[in-house]
Amino acid sequence: MSQAALPAPLFQTRVQREWIDYNGHMNDAWYAHVFSKSVDRVMSAIGLDQDGRARTSRTIYTLTMTIHYLNEVHAGEALAVRGRILAHDDKRLHLWLEMTRGDGATAALNEQMLLCVDQSGEKPRGAPFEEDQIARIRAFHAFDADKAWPKQAGRGIALARPA
Repeated sequence: MSQAALPAPLFQTRVQREWIDYNGHMNDAWYAHVFSKSVDRVMSAIGLDQDGRARTSRTIYTLTMTIHYLNEVHAGEALAVRGRILAHDDKRLHLWLEMTRGDGATAALNEQMLLCVDQSGEKPRGAPFEEDQIARIRAFHAFDADKAWPKQAGRGIALARPA
């Protein structure tokens, strides 16, 4: 399979009034919601849409997710999410997502580690992606492989520890 970009944008929406918190901007949980909907689009692009999940008994579980909140968003504002695969192996995806507002400002950044899970047995277990799925993953990764690694990617959370 040749190189191909993930669909862009992965997800678009407008901020709903009920997403606004007591600070007057979008509540943090709704950022996670928008990023989750974007991952659904990645899943479809690699062949894990509803039909793909039914056919293979494979799905994706989120192992870890970090959100960097950069700019507030308010009710009615347009949001768009674009993404890329930073790295992968036979079972995992390291995904990078960027949420922008309608004015072009970056609202938030999201980094996720996702695991392919086989749900066909008694207990879900990590499993390799199917051949057609990993071929798509490789093509999406190759498309952006020459881009610089995002400076926020891979950063942990820490305060200075007392001596």
